[in-house]
Amino acid sequence: MSEPLRAMMIGAHPDDVDICTCGITKRLVSKGCIVRFVSMTTGNAGHQTMRGEELIKTRAAEAQKSAAYLGATYEILPFDDGRLTPSLEARETLMRTIRNFKPDVIFTNRACDYHPDHRATGQLVQDCSYLMGVPAICPDTPVLRKTPTILYWADGFTDPKPFRSDFARPADDDRETLFHVECCHASQFLDWLPWADDHVDLAGKTHEERVEYLRSTFNWDRGDVVEDVLACLTRQYGAEFAKTVRFAESWQMSEYGAPVSDALKELLIGLD
Repeated sequence: MSEPLRAMMIGAHPDDVDICTCGITKRLVSKGCIVRFVSMTTGNAGHQTMRGEELIKTRAAEAQKSAAYLGATYEILPFDDGRLTPSLEARETLMRTIRNFKPDVIFTNRACDYHPDHRATGQLVQDCSYLMGVPAICPDTPVLRKTPTILYWADGFTDPKPFRSDFARPADDDRETLFHVECCHASQFLDWLPWADDHVDLAGKTHEERVEYLRSTFNWDRGDVVEDVLACLTRQYGAEFAKTVRFAESWQMSEYGAPVSDALKELLIGLD
């Protein structure tokens, strides 16, 4: 490619895209691509005790720390955590954000998820997909003349339709990158998620003790390669290699975006 590939990762909260795309982000950046993270909300509901501006500033600082570590940039849009809807205001804000960055590829979640903000984010990306090239919509921002490819990262939801693995790559070597990214988002992975998901209150613990708790839960994970992802890895790399993979990143191609080019495919699944 004559110009560096531009990738935009769009999530609902200021840690979603870092966690779901840290491996491919690391690879894209290493290949000279330009990566922009976008959070639709400020994350201002994601803590058991912190509230308001303190939480917004905390999460923004954590997001910037994570992005700097991965070699990306982070943009946080001004919508409230837990209250995001696929509204006209949110759509046009996201439309301008996408047009200004001019991505070749967008990574996001499907509109099939337990969290209303996640569902709204997936719907908003779909709602923007065609309108990115319509001059009468958001006329203050130049339209895109080339439709980006849109890829959904993997999830385990089956209603109304399960995730389909179109591309996958091994992520075993990205585990420490993921752990470091989780540590960057301390308010989430060292405070909120242990309290909300594990019913463990780490208040009063030192930072080192919290990190040790996260490491113990992190190391408990024995792998995430489900049958569909294994089949995709087998198609791409062969059965012998595929059966050695414990962790993988996988993506489903969206019919709302452009086809995956040969250059992008090599970035997604190449092993060099």
